[in-house]
Amino acid sequence: MKRFRQMRKSTLPLFLAFWLLMMLILGWLNLQAQTVRIKQTVESARRDVERSYEEIWAGGAEEEHKPVILTWRLSQSLWEYHGVALFRVYDSDGKELARSQMSKGVACPYGTATYSWTILPDPVLTEEEQVALAQRLSKERSLSWFYGTAGGLFEDQAGEGLYCEVTGVADEQRQVIYPQKLTYVYQDHAVTLIDSTSDFFADKELTTLRFDAVWLASALEGIKASPRELLRCYRQAEENLEKLLPSGTPSMSSVSVSSSGSTCAPMGEDAILASAYAYAPLPTALMGLGPTAVLTLLAAIVLAVFTDRRQRQALQRERAFTRAAAHELKTPLAVLRTHAEALREDIDPARRQEYLGVVVEESDRMAALVGSLMDLAQLESGVKTEGEPLDLTALVEGSAARLELLAQQKGIGLTTQLAPAAVWGDKLRLEELVDNLADNALRHCTPGGRVTIALEQVGKQVALTVDNDGHPIPPEHLLHIWEPFYRGDQGRSRADGGAGLGLAVVRAVAEAHGGGCWAENRPGGVTFTVQLPGLQSTK
Repeated sequence: MKRFRQMRKSTLPLFLAFWLLMMLILGWLNLQAQTVRIKQTVESARRDVERSYEEIWAGGAEEEHKPVILTWRLSQSLWEYHGVALFRVYDSDGKELARSQMSKGVACPYGTATYSWTILPDPVLTEEEQVALAQRLSKERSLSWFYGTAGGLFEDQAGEGLYCEVTGVADEQRQVIYPQKLTYVYQDHAVTLIDSTSDFFADKELTTLRFDAVWLASALEGIKASPRELLRCYRQAEENLEKLLPSGTPSMSSVSVSSSGSTCAPMGEDAILASAYAYAPLPTALMGLGPTAVLTLLAAIVLAVFTDRRQRQALQRERAFTRAAAHELKTPLAVLRTHAEALREDIDPARRQEYLGVVVEESDRMAALVGSLMDLAQLESGVKTEGEPLDLTALVEGSAARLELLAQQKGIGLTTQLAPAAVWGDKLRLEELVDNLADNALRHCTPGGRVTIALEQVGKQVALTVDNDGHPIPPEHLLHIWEPFYRGDQGRSRADGGAGLGLAVVRAVAEAHGGGCWAENRPGGVTFTVQLPGLQSTK
């Protein structure tokens, strides 16, 4: 928990910010694409309205009934996009013939088997009643359709329904009823969907009709959007349409298009079609991005955890490196101070020379340590190494020659098995690599033992191996010997070896040249291997 709280203050907010920025960009791009699709959907719906108008006006229905039929067909759901589309049809004089309805229904009178009556609740219901009707139809989908048995036509489709009773203001000529009350009557109960107290019915004669079948629909029924969200879109679309027609009367001689996508244009030679739409931008922008958002959020969290872990490991290595460097410098500094204070005294000349030698030796040790630290820091910083074609065989022979005398003084046999090999790299760095490997082998080789330096090129890889007789490295230390200041044998004195940077420099040089290194025990000794990308010739 503590680590998580720390991560919340470091990497997690950064990665979440990047994730949020990415989702904003994806959402914006998705919104542009969805907007194009919405426009295409509305344009397709306009063409459907035109075809419906031509079909209805060319049909045999009564003239006064044609606008009612068209009203039923003026519906285009944008539920997928959390929106609605509205249409209005005018005659050539600008008189409104039909408009989209927020809710509507069609009904089949007894014994006719024809949905000839239209139910129009819009002039009657308040917004809250429209929302309540849509919520109920959305929750109980079966209420959108009703089939009764009383008329004798829908026995196969009906369940326990008898008839639908609608009380309201009826227009017999147009076959339209504005419902005050709409009830489904079943064998043992009744369901009332509309029960209005609207002022619309004041001083009007009410009629009660019974129907065999009813189909109700609401533009506020959505797949994912709530009725209230769709109501806001509906009102916005109405507002867009009103802005498109400020005078309220369109003209056959003009075409109007607004930035919101509203359009008013002639439809054929004797009608005008106006349309508008509105949708919720945020849900539309996020359409289809759910899986992407979840997966990328999980990826961001995983990367934040991984990065935090890497940062903490790097910080721990840096602190360990600093402590080790300080420890390595502390001893020679203490020796220097002790001998420098002694040199201030009046001491024997021979002893003075001895102390001066110690001072010089410790100064050289510190200089070598600082030099190795600088080399290691430069290599690990990722600075690109200078490169040239190198004869690695000659370079290794030179290193072996320089160490021959030291090997003889220690009573160690030094042999080479060098095949022709060439690499591309920095000569000074590679000399340092070979010298450090060979020096490490000489320091850990048992007296009377043997150090073997081998070189071979296989295909595109060059393998340099340095093998020494001696005690094997404990398995738990094999992976750590390449770390700065790491000593597998904590009891080894400073006189037995260096500061613990030699193999760290070897690894850094190898990796800087695109290679790698490893160590493995063998019976009676240890073998160190460095692999580098090779050239095909020794030019």
